[in-house]
Amino acid sequence: MDRTSPRLFRWDEIPDEKVTELLSRKIVTGERVMAAHIRLKKGCVVPLHSHEAEQLSLTFSGSLKFIIDGETIVAGPGQLLMIPSWVPHEAVALEDTYEMDIFSPIRYDWLERTDSYFTNPPTRAADFSNPASGANPATLVEWGTVPVEKLSDLIDRAYVSGDRATLCDFLLRKGAVVPTHHHESEQVSWVRSGHLRLTVGDQTFDVTGGAVLRIPSQIPHSAVAVEDSKVIDIFSPRREDWIAKTDHYLRQGNR
Repeated sequence: MDRTSPRLFRWDEIPDEKVTELLSRKIVTGERVMAAHIRLKKGCVVPLHSHEAEQLSLTFSGSLKFIIDGETIVAGPGQLLMIPSWVPHEAVALEDTYEMDIFSPIRYDWLERTDSYFTNPPTRAADFSNPASGANPATLVEWGTVPVEKLSDLIDRAYVSGDRATLCDFLLRKGAVVPTHHHESEQVSWVRSGHLRLTVGDQTFDVTGGAVLRIPSQIPHSAVAVEDSKVIDIFSPRREDWIAKTDHYLRQGNR
């Protein structure tokens, strides 16, 4: 499967993959970063496992209890859990839950259907509780507390970076321009609402609510907000230029 070219997806057109009776997923992947929409029914257990990929789990609705280092972390709506590479973890859905998992590097075991751990028995009782200490390797972020940067009158940005990936929530008001630029990071852009027109190399994509555009590393690209648009952008490697505040291109072309 080609993961090296720009490609437009729509979440509602990606078939649900039924992993177990209680868990289904939809996957968008590139070479370096993978995003998956996961739905877990109440009582679903994701058994103990670990992987090379750094994992960022953003909960949209419901509640997931993670067990990491013998401690429990409950992630609810609007919370992001960051789990470093190779840290063993398991989870149980305390209610019907809809969330997004981001992985870097990508999960070949998911793509090749060698993720047999999903059928393993749980290692803890469903009611196990031991609230996490400050020494836990995972980090729970309340998205509402992430600082919002007003890059211009037309662009607001809030983002969190792990060791390998950056997750960003953009608000681009109608007429906002993201000038032509390129970066080492592979990019996955999910337009949650609105309409963006993106030019990637010599191709133009109209990306509307529910659509996802994969942009490979180092390809020049730009965007114009045709309507007010809410966008989640995912990058790997993480955006070092954003962290260093050398991303001057975002402040060009907008009042």
